[in-house]
Amino acid sequence: MKNTIEKTNQVLLDLVIQKVKAEYENDIDLIGVYGSCVTGDYHEKSDLDVLVVVNNERGYGFSRCFILNDIGYDLYGSTWSKLEDIASFDHTFTAELVDAEIVYYRNGESAERFKRLKQQALEVMKNPLTPEMLNKAKKHLDDAILAYGKMMLEDEIGVVRHASGEVIYCLANTISLLNRTYYKLGVKRQLEEILAMRLVPENYETNFHGFLLAETVTEIGEWTGKLIKSVKKLYQDIAEKTTSNPKPTRDNLRGTYEEIWSNLYNKVRYAAQHEDMFLAFSAGESCQGFYDHMHQTCGTSRIELMKHFDPKNLNNFADEFAKAMELYKTEYEKLGMKVQSYDSLEAFKEDYLG
Repeated sequence: MKNTIEKTNQVLLDLVIQKVKAEYENDIDLIGVYGSCVTGDYHEKSDLDVLVVVNNERGYGFSRCFILNDIGYDLYGSTWSKLEDIASFDHTFTAELVDAEIVYYRNGESAERFKRLKQQALEVMKNPLTPEMLNKAKKHLDDAILAYGKMMLEDEIGVVRHASGEVIYCLANTISLLNRTYYKLGVKRQLEEILAMRLVPENYETNFHGFLLAETVTEIGEWTGKLIKSVKKLYQDIAEKTTSNPKPTRDNLRGTYEEIWSNLYNKVRYAAQHEDMFLAFSAGESCQGFYDHMHQTCGTSRIELMKHFDPKNLNNFADEFAKAMELYKTEYEKLGMKVQSYDSLEAFKEDYLG
């Protein structure tokens, strides 16, 4: 089987090169092969994975999609722009660049350009995980969460199954980026490759099989949610070790306590007095977002405010809001800062104008 596939692939590859030389010599810069042709991971329906880099629209004229002896082939063009995105891991079809073996190039400049891009990708994988790469992994994780949210709004199981595929795709990208690697053996071996990586989400195999065997919309949602949570935890664990912890400073804290008082504190007090549930909720949620932002970017202590929200007891929530503000004020005290508070307009005028 393998010999037959290899012979067919070689004939097809020679035909592509022949056509390019005859009709697209100035439009196509480079041809390479990757996938099973390089890894040797064949099956009886393996096709030819060919990289053809075009430099203009005319170059796409070589493309052809066809079926030969019950095997589907898709000869299509790629661009230098796509390869540059792959080299910087902004595109996750990494095998197309890293695994490709060049069989034709228009000139030496094209060959050198390809080598530089491949080396760029290899350097990223060789070096420790950087904050930049961590952010790229986070983007795919965020995309998975967004796709999950859209999926959960659907009721028809076929639509939900289709939507869940986007979640799985984004999670797979997140995992490979966190491991500074890529998938070499295609979708059919993707789970196997994930489980062989150095950093694997907890219970990933169990959750993955549970997802595949899910029979209802509810089950799909449950198992997909478990997959997201496991990948998110892996990301958070790595992020804690990779990123430096920010420290509060006078400059990044100055005015922040006063801003809470100005924008939110009196709203919560008013809401409690007038039993305005949504105003209390809105102000509390906004303040929670502020506390989270300051914790993540400035290193202040984590403050959990919204766990105290109770629409049936807004007075208690107002009290908890005040306690949270007192806790936040200790960040000022640690730095020897004083809250800018005045008993009279004259006192403010004297301090403000000097």
